[in-house]
Amino acid sequence: MKKCIFLCLLLFSIYTYVSAHYNPPKTLVSTVTKNTILPLFTFTLNTNEEYFINIGGPYIVRNCNDGLSRPIFPCGSATCALTRRLNPHQCLPPQNTIINGSCACQATAFEPFQRLCNSNQFTYGDFSISSLNPKSPSVTFNNVNYLCVPTPFLKDFPPGVFGVLGLAPTALAAWNQLTPPRLGLEKKFALCLPSDENPMNKGAIYFGGGPYKLKNIDARSMLSYTRLIKNPRKLNNYFLGLKGIAVNGKRILLAQNAFNFDGNGNGGVALSTTSPFTTLRSDIYKVFIEAFSKATLDIPRANGTTPLEFCLKSTTNFQVPRIDLELADGKIWKVFAANSMKKVSADVACLAFVDGGNAPEQAVVIGMYQMENTLMEFDVGRFAFGFSSSLSLVNASCGDFQTQP
Repeated sequence: MKKCIFLCLLLFSIYTYVSAHYNPPKTLVSTVTKNTILPLFTFTLNTNEEYFINIGGPYIVRNCNDGLSRPIFPCGSATCALTRRLNPHQCLPPQNTIINGSCACQATAFEPFQRLCNSNQFTYGDFSISSLNPKSPSVTFNNVNYLCVPTPFLKDFPPGVFGVLGLAPTALAAWNQLTPPRLGLEKKFALCLPSDENPMNKGAIYFGGGPYKLKNIDARSMLSYTRLIKNPRKLNNYFLGLKGIAVNGKRILLAQNAFNFDGNGNGGVALSTTSPFTTLRSDIYKVFIEAFSKATLDIPRANGTTPLEFCLKSTTNFQVPRIDLELADGKIWKVFAANSMKKVSADVACLAFVDGGNAPEQAVVIGMYQMENTLMEFDVGRFAFGFSSSLSLVNASCGDFQTQP
């Protein structure tokens, strides 16, 4: 009996000690930087490795051009089968290979800027990320699944970019590898992408659901939520339900099915961190430009610049109409001038929307410029998308988020 009591007291003491000295983080956060060479945003893993943020990437992609051997996933494993299911639709399925006499799983990455595919070994290893917990400012998570790629595949990436952080709504995405049982975070992440108005401005990426400390407030209070739409033909993308676009409060006239998916999964409205500007299918773009042109008749025109076609002379009191993305559940994503007009010279600003042609993959792709200086939360657990208006409306920017303990 005494031994039993002693054992219970010992176990209780150990539990109390561990609870007091190990407080697993509820939120992980890192700064986001806008690259000046390619239109991409990066953040840091493993202290000094920059990773390009791709919300359409199914998994982490890492430069492995060091000649080291790495653990394999067997070709018949559940993880290997999942990589096949998540294979980028732009690429052919990979062929597995033999490593040290065993069949080793190969997976494929798609490089969106040069539109290249590359297959290589799918493996696992350790990564570290910063945390707001002052007792544990850096957290290491083990056995993270990722795809190795050789240096030539990333040769056109800016210097210092070590890989790709895939944040798609998939089981192998980076955010999902931080949920139970590995770290126990919530199934969500948030982004605030810095604008290029100030090259020193930084953004923030949060894993685990906040709080998102913006100056003296929790910026979750600024979010409106809409549901995400599943596209069984394209599992690696986030889609929104859109029922209309309004310019200056007036909805433009479009076909009733303008934003619908077709039988191949094309159409719909996708979010992208690889498209610099929002892209509209030609039939939508034409009507949109006509409406915006009529609403800005009092502003002198300027010559377009590729790929932005509609440009205006900008003045000190330059004002343009608001653009509203009317979402399917009644919420409105309000796009003000800071996210609709791109300054291209001292006295010229262009509408930051692009003609996507007659048969693009998606009817609308909401691009990075419309996302900048805006807080976005991807609540994948509830399959919901939270968004704010431009933070400039409250005299703030992405650089005001707390990203240090």
